[in-house]
Amino acid sequence: MKQIIKILLFALIATNLIALPRFAMMESVSCGSCHSYQGGGGARNTYGKDYARESMIMRDVQLPWEGDVDDFDDESDFPLTFGIDTRYQMIAQTDKDLRQFPMQFALYSGAEFGNLIAHVEVGRVLEEFKFTGGLRYEGLPLESWISVGKELPTLGWRIDDHSTFIRGGNLTTLGLGREGMPFTPFIDPPTLIEVGAAPLAGLELSVMAGSAFIQSDMIEDSQNFSAFKANYMLEGNVVTGHAGFGVLNEAQNTQATVATWGLASGNLVLLGEWSKMSGWPSKDASNLAVLHQMSYRILQGVEVVGRYEFFDPDMELQTGAINRTSIGLELFPVRGIEVKLGYRTSQLEFPGESSEPESQLLTQIHIYL
Repeated sequence: MKQIIKILLFALIATNLIALPRFAMMESVSCGSCHSYQGGGGARNTYGKDYARESMIMRDVQLPWEGDVDDFDDESDFPLTFGIDTRYQMIAQTDKDLRQFPMQFALYSGAEFGNLIAHVEVGRVLEEFKFTGGLRYEGLPLESWISVGKELPTLGWRIDDHSTFIRGGNLTTLGLGREGMPFTPFIDPPTLIEVGAAPLAGLELSVMAGSAFIQSDMIEDSQNFSAFKANYMLEGNVVTGHAGFGVLNEAQNTQATVATWGLASGNLVLLGEWSKMSGWPSKDASNLAVLHQMSYRILQGVEVVGRYEFFDPDMELQTGAINRTSIGLELFPVRGIEVKLGYRTSQLEFPGESSEPESQLLTQIHIYL
């Protein structure tokens, strides 16, 4: 039981440093516009901090160590950012005791010096410390940029936690051998370099390469990974649309293919992702994860979010697949505090039969300072 709690505690790790892509769709910008890491994640930059104050939270407040709210614009010129990030999770489930535990504690820092953006984060996962960070230089011809760092590469939507199937699942497999793609906090992030450009309005292309991370513990002579992704965003008077595609190769047989889409109109945002991985965890295995998400901003700082997810570990429904639906409220009352309230139902399905659904009530308090 203690081990299960540990797994839940850290497999659900999520930080404010990870992007909320629905906000990027609402503003018709890339996740890198708000965050130090181009794919979403890393400390918020100046634009991201201003957006949080002006467009994300219900009410701005003065923190004890800060000056007046009116002085924030002057403070934003300071190039360095330091902060902490912690979450507390509670899970209620029928016929089971209430589970409550601290999900994480992380320290982060960011810096901006003209076109050079840097970030670093350290957090503890189980008995180990994990480090991520990097440097990005932008403002090159064709709106291009180059970055180096230690990060999990982003091919699709970087949803704000690892409980979605596309980000790793939550390891409550309902009897399956595994749940979700291999992008969990247990993975040691690879060292990578990424080069990107926006040669046409709305089009962003990038290529990246780095050390092995998916099969690094399974293959003695695992090869480095290489990846390519393309995103196109078309902004209209009423609707903004997004389409994306990415592919990643590692070792001889491991390949990830990702397709994404998105629509935004006013306070309504629809997101979708189709992710397939071949050659993991064995060379003959194939996995499929699907995500559909709808969010609606009731008022600034109050959003309702619904999801449908599907994960099949063998692409043939021979050993079962998981369907999961969830709905909840995400509240941003003041800067530095987020509250998530959700209801989630998971069901394991086999050909010709289905198990009883498993339901959970989830509450999460997220503090980021």
